[in-house]
Amino acid sequence: MSNTDRRTPANSVDRDAFRDMARKFAEREIKPRWQQADREAKFPREFYVAAAKAGLIGLHIPESLGGADLGVTEEAISIEEQAKANPNLAIVALIQGVAGSLLAEHGHALHHAMVRENIAGERLLALAVTEPEAGSDVQNLKTTARRDGDDWVLDGIKSFITLGGDCDTMAVLARTDPAKGRHGMHFFAVDRNTPGLETSQIKTYANRPVPTYRVMLNEVRVPESRRLTAGFGAIMEGFNRERVMVAARWLGHMQTALAWAMDYAKVRQQFGKPIGANQSIAFKLAQGHVDVEASRHLTYHAAARWDSGAPVKDIILDVSSAKLFVTQAVYRVTQDALHIGGGWGITEELPAMRMALDALVAPVTVGSYEIQLRVIAKQLGLPCD
Repeated sequence: MSNTDRRTPANSVDRDAFRDMARKFAEREIKPRWQQADREAKFPREFYVAAAKAGLIGLHIPESLGGADLGVTEEAISIEEQAKANPNLAIVALIQGVAGSLLAEHGHALHHAMVRENIAGERLLALAVTEPEAGSDVQNLKTTARRDGDDWVLDGIKSFITLGGDCDTMAVLARTDPAKGRHGMHFFAVDRNTPGLETSQIKTYANRPVPTYRVMLNEVRVPESRRLTAGFGAIMEGFNRERVMVAARWLGHMQTALAWAMDYAKVRQQFGKPIGANQSIAFKLAQGHVDVEASRHLTYHAAARWDSGAPVKDIILDVSSAKLFVTQAVYRVTQDALHIGGGWGITEELPAMRMALDALVAPVTVGSYEIQLRVIAKQLGLPCD
Protein backbone atom coordinates (compact mmCIF):
# COMPACT_ATOMS: atom_id res chain seq x y z
CA MET A 1 0.00 0.00 0.00
CA SER A 2 1.50 3.36 -1.01
CA ASN A 3 1.67 6.65 0.85
CA THR A 4 -1.03 8.04 -1.42
CA ASP A 5 -3.41 5.08 -1.36
CA ARG A 6 -4.31 4.16 2.20
CA ARG A 7 -7.51 2.42 3.19
CA THR A 8 -9.73 4.24 5.67
CA PRO A 9 -11.87 2.31 8.19
CA ALA A 10 -15.22 1.20 6.80
CA ASN A 11 -17.01 0.83 10.14
CA SER A 12 -17.54 2.82 13.30
CA VAL A 13 -18.74 2.10 16.83
CA ASP A 14 -19.99 3.94 19.88
CA ARG A 15 -16.55 4.66 21.31
CA ASP A 16 -17.74 5.09 24.90
CA ALA A 17 -19.41 1.68 24.79
CA PHE A 18 -16.36 0.20 23.07
CA ARG A 19 -14.06 1.61 25.76
CA ASP A 20 -16.31 0.16 28.45
CA MET A 21 -16.16 -3.25 26.78
CA ALA A 22 -12.35 -3.11 26.53
CA ARG A 23 -12.08 -2.05 30.16
CA LYS A 24 -14.26 -4.95 31.32
CA PHE A 25 -12.21 -7.35 29.22
CA ALA A 26 -9.02 -6.11 30.88
CA GLU A 27 -10.54 -6.48 34.34
CA ARG A 28 -11.71 -9.99 33.53
CA GLU A 29 -8.79 -11.39 31.52
CA ILE A 30 -5.65 -9.42 32.38
CA LYS A 31 -5.81 -8.63 36.09
CA PRO A 32 -6.24 -12.27 37.23
CA ARG A 33 -3.29 -13.64 35.24
CA TRP A 34 -0.58 -11.04 34.66
CA GLN A 35 1.23 -11.41 38.00
CA GLN A 36 1.79 -15.15 37.62
CA ALA A 37 2.88 -14.64 34.01
CA ASP A 38 5.28 -11.93 35.21
CA ARG A 39 6.81 -14.20 37.88
CA GLU A 40 7.23 -17.06 35.42
CA ALA A 41 8.25 -14.86 32.46
CA LYS A 42 5.92 -17.04 30.44
CA PHE A 43 3.24 -15.97 27.99
CA PRO A 44 -0.29 -17.14 28.87
CA ARG A 45 -1.59 -18.20 25.48
CA GLU A 46 -5.12 -18.41 26.84
CA PHE A 47 -5.07 -14.62 27.05
CA TYR A 48 -4.61 -14.35 23.27
CA VAL A 49 -7.50 -16.78 22.76
CA ALA A 50 -9.68 -14.72 25.11
CA ALA A 51 -8.79 -11.49 23.26
CA ALA A 52 -9.73 -13.10 19.96
CA LYS A 53 -13.06 -14.32 21.33
CA ALA A 54 -13.75 -10.81 22.62
CA GLY A 55 -13.19 -9.42 19.11
CA LEU A 56 -10.07 -7.46 20.07
CA ILE A 57 -7.72 -9.08 17.53
CA GLY A 58 -7.75 -7.73 13.98
CA LEU A 59 -9.82 -4.64 14.74
CA HIS A 60 -8.54 -2.87 11.62
CA ILE A 61 -8.56 -5.91 9.30
CA PRO A 62 -11.25 -5.84 6.54
CA GLU A 63 -14.47 -7.71 7.24
CA SER A 64 -13.77 -9.90 4.21
CA LEU A 65 -10.87 -11.42 6.20
CA GLY A 66 -12.78 -11.71 9.46
CA GLY A 67 -11.82 -8.36 10.96
CA ALA A 68 -13.93 -5.50 12.29
CA ASP A 69 -12.65 -2.87 9.80
CA LEU A 70 -12.37 -0.23 12.52
CA GLY A 71 -9.78 2.48 12.82
CA VAL A 72 -6.54 3.14 14.66
CA THR A 73 -8.58 5.15 17.17
CA GLU A 74 -10.50 2.06 18.25
CA GLU A 75 -7.27 0.07 18.44
CA ALA A 76 -5.76 2.78 20.62
CA ILE A 77 -8.77 2.72 22.92
CA SER A 78 -8.52 -1.06 23.29
CA ILE A 79 -4.80 -1.03 24.00
CA GLU A 80 -5.04 1.90 26.41
CA GLU A 81 -7.69 0.13 28.49
CA GLN A 82 -5.75 -3.14 28.49
CA ALA A 83 -2.54 -1.33 29.46
CA LYS A 84 -4.25 0.16 32.50
CA ALA A 85 -4.42 -3.41 33.80
CA ASN A 86 -0.97 -4.42 32.51
CA PRO A 87 1.14 -2.75 29.81
CA ASN A 88 2.79 -6.00 28.76
CA LEU A 89 -0.18 -8.18 27.90
CA ALA A 90 -1.60 -5.12 26.14
CA ILE A 91 1.04 -5.44 23.41
CA VAL A 92 -0.27 -8.82 22.28
CA ALA A 93 -3.06 -7.24 20.21
CA LEU A 94 -0.60 -4.60 19.01
CA ILE A 95 1.78 -7.20 17.59
CA GLN A 96 -1.06 -9.17 16.05
CA GLY A 97 -2.21 -5.97 14.39
CA VAL A 98 1.13 -5.13 12.79
CA ALA A 99 1.90 -8.68 11.64
CA GLY A 100 -1.69 -9.28 10.56
CA SER A 101 -1.67 -6.11 8.46
CA LEU A 102 1.39 -7.28 6.57
CA LEU A 103 -0.26 -10.60 5.74
CA ALA A 104 -3.59 -8.99 4.86
CA GLU A 105 -2.29 -6.12 2.73
CA HIS A 106 0.73 -7.72 1.06
CA GLY A 107 -0.18 -11.40 0.93
CA HIS A 108 -2.42 -13.67 -1.11
CA ALA A 109 -4.90 -16.44 -0.34
CA LEU A 110 -2.52 -18.48 1.84
CA HIS A 111 -1.63 -15.46 3.97
CA HIS A 112 -5.26 -14.38 4.13
CA ALA A 113 -6.17 -17.78 5.57
CA MET A 114 -3.55 -17.17 8.26
CA VAL A 115 -5.13 -13.81 9.05
CA ARG A 116 -8.53 -15.42 9.51
CA GLU A 117 -7.01 -18.01 11.85
CA ASN A 118 -5.21 -15.27 13.76
CA ILE A 119 -8.43 -13.31 14.30
CA ALA A 120 -10.17 -16.51 15.40
CA GLY A 121 -7.54 -17.14 18.09
CA GLU A 122 -6.00 -20.10 16.28
CA ARG A 123 -2.69 -18.70 14.96
CA LEU A 124 -0.54 -16.45 17.13
CA LEU A 125 1.70 -14.15 15.07
CA ALA A 126 5.06 -12.50 15.70
CA LEU A 127 7.09 -9.93 13.79
CA ALA A 128 10.77 -10.72 13.14
CA VAL A 129 12.58 -7.61 11.92
CA THR A 130 15.12 -6.49 14.53
CA GLU A 131 18.66 -7.91 14.39
CA PRO A 132 21.78 -7.50 16.55
CA GLU A 133 23.00 -4.68 14.28
CA ALA A 134 19.72 -3.63 12.68
CA GLY A 135 17.31 -2.10 15.16
CA SER A 136 16.39 1.42 14.12
CA ASP A 137 18.72 0.92 11.14
CA VAL A 138 16.53 -1.59 9.28
CA GLN A 139 18.44 -0.92 6.07
CA ASN A 140 21.45 -2.66 7.67
CA LEU A 141 19.52 -5.93 7.87
CA LYS A 142 21.75 -9.00 7.41
CA THR A 143 19.25 -11.89 7.22
CA THR A 144 19.24 -13.27 3.67
CA ALA A 145 16.82 -15.24 1.55
CA ARG A 146 18.21 -16.95 -1.54
CA ARG A 147 16.09 -18.59 -4.20
CA ASP A 148 16.50 -22.34 -4.63
CA GLY A 149 14.03 -23.75 -7.13
CA ASP A 150 10.51 -23.20 -5.83
CA ASP A 151 11.80 -22.39 -2.34
CA TRP A 152 13.61 -19.65 -0.51
CA VAL A 153 16.37 -20.46 1.99
CA LEU A 154 16.65 -18.05 4.93
CA ASP A 155 19.77 -17.50 7.03
CA GLY A 156 20.36 -14.98 9.79
CA ILE A 157 19.73 -13.97 13.38
CA LYS A 158 16.86 -11.89 14.72
CA SER A 159 16.89 -10.42 18.20
CA PHE A 160 14.32 -9.01 20.64
CA ILE A 161 11.47 -10.77 18.84
CA THR A 162 8.45 -10.49 21.10
CA LEU A 163 6.51 -13.79 21.20
CA GLY A 164 9.15 -15.33 18.93
CA GLY A 165 9.21 -18.55 20.92
CA ASP A 166 5.47 -18.61 21.58
CA CYS A 167 3.98 -17.82 18.19
CA ASP A 168 2.75 -20.19 15.52
CA THR A 169 3.95 -18.05 12.60
CA MET A 170 6.29 -15.09 12.32
CA ALA A 171 6.64 -12.52 9.56
CA VAL A 172 10.39 -12.56 8.87
CA LEU A 173 12.02 -9.72 6.96
CA ALA A 174 14.95 -10.89 4.81
CA ARG A 175 17.16 -9.50 2.07
CA THR A 176 16.21 -11.15 -1.23
CA ASP A 177 18.35 -9.05 -3.58
CA PRO A 178 21.36 -7.31 -1.95
CA ALA A 179 22.00 -5.30 -5.11
CA LYS A 180 18.71 -3.45 -4.67
CA GLY A 181 19.40 -2.18 -1.15
CA ARG A 182 16.26 -1.47 0.86
CA HIS A 183 14.15 -2.29 -2.21
CA GLY A 184 15.51 -5.82 -2.25
CA MET A 185 13.76 -7.06 0.91
CA HIS A 186 10.67 -9.18 1.43
CA PHE A 187 8.69 -10.64 4.28
CA PHE A 188 8.14 -14.39 4.60
CA ALA A 189 5.47 -16.09 6.71
CA VAL A 190 7.55 -18.71 8.55
CA ASP A 191 6.05 -21.25 10.94
CA ARG A 192 7.95 -21.53 14.22
CA ASN A 193 8.34 -25.32 13.88
CA THR A 194 10.06 -25.05 10.47
CA PRO A 195 13.33 -27.06 10.42
CA GLY A 196 16.36 -24.82 10.95
CA LEU A 197 14.48 -22.21 12.99
CA GLU A 198 15.46 -22.08 16.66
CA THR A 199 14.54 -19.64 19.43
CA SER A 200 16.06 -18.79 22.81
CA GLN A 201 14.48 -16.48 25.36
CA ILE A 202 16.25 -13.25 26.26
CA LYS A 203 15.83 -12.56 29.98
CA THR A 204 14.54 -9.04 30.58
CA TYR A 205 13.40 -6.93 33.53
CA ALA A 206 10.44 -5.55 31.60
CA ASN A 207 7.83 -7.18 29.32
CA ARG A 208 8.14 -10.37 31.36
CA PRO A 209 4.61 -11.75 30.71
CA VAL A 210 5.26 -11.39 26.97
CA PRO A 211 8.81 -12.74 26.52
CA THR A 212 11.27 -11.63 23.88
CA TYR A 213 13.49 -14.04 21.97
CA ARG A 214 16.53 -14.48 19.82
CA VAL A 215 15.57 -16.25 16.58
CA MET A 216 18.21 -18.20 14.66
CA LEU A 217 17.55 -19.09 11.02
CA ASN A 218 19.89 -21.74 9.65
CA GLU A 219 18.97 -22.75 6.09
CA VAL A 220 15.29 -22.37 6.84
CA ARG A 221 13.50 -23.47 3.71
CA VAL A 222 10.12 -21.92 2.86
CA PRO A 223 8.15 -22.13 -0.39
CA GLU A 224 7.65 -19.16 -2.70
CA SER A 225 4.00 -19.15 -1.64
CA ARG A 226 5.09 -17.92 1.80
CA ARG A 227 6.72 -14.75 0.42
CA LEU A 228 4.84 -11.46 0.76
CA THR A 229 4.92 -8.83 -1.97
CA ALA A 230 6.44 -6.15 0.25
CA GLY A 231 9.33 -5.54 2.61
CA PHE A 232 11.08 -2.37 3.74
CA GLY A 233 8.41 0.14 2.71
CA ALA A 234 5.64 -1.90 4.29
CA ILE A 235 7.36 -2.18 7.66
CA MET A 236 8.21 1.51 7.71
CA GLU A 237 4.50 2.28 7.34
CA GLY A 238 3.72 -0.43 9.87
CA PHE A 239 6.15 1.07 12.38
CA ASN A 240 4.48 4.47 12.10
CA ARG A 241 1.09 2.94 12.79
CA GLU A 242 2.58 0.89 15.62
CA ARG A 243 3.93 4.04 17.25
CA VAL A 244 0.38 5.30 17.76
CA MET A 245 -0.41 2.02 19.52
CA VAL A 246 2.75 2.29 21.60
CA ALA A 247 1.67 5.76 22.72
CA ALA A 248 -1.74 4.36 23.71
CA ARG A 249 -0.06 1.56 25.64
CA TRP A 250 2.02 3.89 27.74
CA LEU A 251 -0.84 6.34 28.17
CA GLY A 252 -2.77 3.54 29.88
CA HIS A 253 0.15 2.51 32.07
CA MET A 254 0.81 6.12 33.03
CA GLN A 255 -2.74 6.58 34.28
CA THR A 256 -2.50 3.54 36.52
CA ALA A 257 0.83 4.70 37.97
CA LEU A 258 -0.49 8.20 38.62
CA ALA A 259 -3.71 6.92 40.22
CA TRP A 260 -1.69 4.67 42.53
CA ALA A 261 0.68 7.49 43.50
CA MET A 262 -2.25 9.84 44.18
CA ASP A 263 -3.94 7.31 46.44
CA TYR A 264 -0.72 6.46 48.27
CA ALA A 265 0.16 10.13 48.82
CA LYS A 266 -3.21 10.66 50.49
CA VAL A 267 -2.92 7.77 52.97
CA ARG A 268 0.83 7.65 53.73
CA GLN A 269 1.37 9.72 56.88
CA GLN A 270 4.60 11.46 57.86
CA PHE A 271 5.03 14.21 60.46
CA GLY A 272 1.34 14.06 61.27
CA LYS A 273 -0.03 14.62 57.76
CA PRO A 274 -0.37 12.85 54.40
CA ILE A 275 2.79 13.15 52.32
CA GLY A 276 0.63 14.54 49.50
CA ALA A 277 0.18 17.68 51.60
CA ASN A 278 3.84 18.47 51.02
CA GLN A 279 4.47 20.77 48.07
CA SER A 280 7.33 18.61 46.78
CA ILE A 281 4.99 15.62 46.43
CA ALA A 282 1.93 17.58 45.32
CA PHE A 283 3.89 19.17 42.49
CA LYS A 284 5.00 15.76 41.21
CA LEU A 285 1.38 14.66 41.10
CA ALA A 286 0.32 17.89 39.41
CA GLN A 287 2.97 17.38 36.72
CA GLY A 288 1.77 13.80 36.32
CA HIS A 289 -1.76 15.03 35.65
CA VAL A 290 -0.48 17.37 32.93
CA ASP A 291 1.61 14.54 31.43
CA VAL A 292 -1.45 12.28 31.23
CA GLU A 293 -3.67 14.92 29.65
CA ALA A 294 -1.05 16.03 27.13
CA SER A 295 -0.32 12.39 26.27
CA ARG A 296 -4.01 11.70 25.70
CA HIS A 297 -4.37 14.61 23.29
CA LEU A 298 -1.22 13.77 21.33
CA THR A 299 -2.10 10.08 21.08
CA TYR A 300 -5.66 10.50 19.89
CA HIS A 301 -4.76 13.37 17.57
CA ALA A 302 -2.24 11.07 15.86
CA ALA A 303 -4.85 8.28 15.72
CA ALA A 304 -7.43 10.60 14.16
CA ARG A 305 -4.92 11.79 11.58
CA TRP A 306 -4.16 8.17 10.69
CA ASP A 307 -7.84 7.31 10.34
CA SER A 308 -8.34 10.30 8.06
CA GLY A 309 -6.51 8.43 5.30
CA ALA A 310 -3.94 11.19 4.88
CA PRO A 311 -0.67 10.07 3.27
CA VAL A 312 1.75 8.64 5.82
CA LYS A 313 4.34 11.27 4.92
CA ASP A 314 1.88 13.95 6.08
CA ILE A 315 1.24 12.45 9.51
CA ILE A 316 4.72 11.29 10.52
CA LEU A 317 5.22 14.49 12.53
CA ASP A 318 2.05 13.82 14.54
CA VAL A 319 2.92 10.16 15.09
CA SER A 320 6.52 10.73 16.16
CA SER A 321 5.55 13.65 18.41
CA ALA A 322 3.03 11.47 20.22
CA LYS A 323 5.43 8.55 20.55
CA LEU A 324 8.26 10.77 21.81
CA PHE A 325 6.24 12.72 24.37
CA VAL A 326 4.25 9.82 25.81
CA THR A 327 7.25 7.54 26.25
CA GLN A 328 9.12 10.33 28.04
CA ALA A 329 6.08 11.16 30.16
CA VAL A 330 5.46 7.58 31.33
CA TYR A 331 9.08 7.42 32.47
CA ARG A 332 8.62 10.60 34.53
CA VAL A 333 5.31 9.52 36.04
CA THR A 334 6.45 6.03 37.03
CA GLN A 335 9.74 7.27 38.45
CA ASP A 336 7.85 9.83 40.52
CA ALA A 337 5.47 7.11 41.70
CA LEU A 338 8.48 5.04 42.75
CA HIS A 339 9.89 8.03 44.62
CA ILE A 340 6.57 8.69 46.35
CA GLY A 341 6.55 5.07 47.50
CA GLY A 342 9.76 5.74 49.43
CA GLY A 343 11.49 2.72 50.90
CA TRP A 344 8.37 0.65 50.40
CA GLY A 345 8.39 1.57 46.73
CA ILE A 346 11.22 -0.86 45.97
CA THR A 347 9.52 -3.78 47.70
CA GLU A 348 7.23 -6.35 46.13
CA GLU A 349 4.50 -5.30 48.53
CA LEU A 350 3.81 -2.19 46.47
CA PRO A 351 3.47 -2.04 42.65
CA ALA A 352 5.68 1.04 42.17
CA MET A 353 8.90 -0.77 41.24
CA ARG A 354 7.15 -3.11 38.80
CA MET A 355 5.50 -0.13 37.09
CA ALA A 356 8.79 1.75 36.88
CA LEU A 357 10.67 -1.27 35.51
CA ASP A 358 8.05 -1.87 32.81
CA ALA A 359 8.24 1.78 31.74
CA LEU A 360 12.02 1.69 31.29
CA VAL A 361 11.60 0.09 27.88
CA ALA A 362 9.19 2.78 26.63
CA PRO A 363 11.69 5.24 25.09
CA VAL A 364 13.63 2.62 23.12
CA THR A 365 10.97 0.51 21.40
CA VAL A 366 9.75 1.04 17.80
CA GLY A 367 12.16 3.90 17.24
CA SER A 368 14.20 5.24 20.15
CA TYR A 369 13.96 8.68 21.75
CA GLU A 370 16.84 9.86 19.57
CA ILE A 371 15.30 8.45 16.39
CA GLN A 372 12.01 10.25 17.07
CA LEU A 373 13.84 13.55 17.59
CA ARG A 374 15.65 12.99 14.30
CA VAL A 375 12.37 12.26 12.50
CA ILE A 376 10.70 15.32 13.98
CA ALA A 377 13.64 17.56 13.11
CA LYS A 378 13.60 16.36 9.50
CA GLN A 379 9.83 16.91 9.28
CA LEU A 380 10.43 20.49 10.44
CA GLY A 381 12.90 20.99 7.60
CA LEU A 382 15.97 20.97 9.83
CA PRO A 383 19.13 19.33 8.43
CA CYS A 384 20.23 16.80 11.05
CA ASP A 385 22.22 14.12 9.20
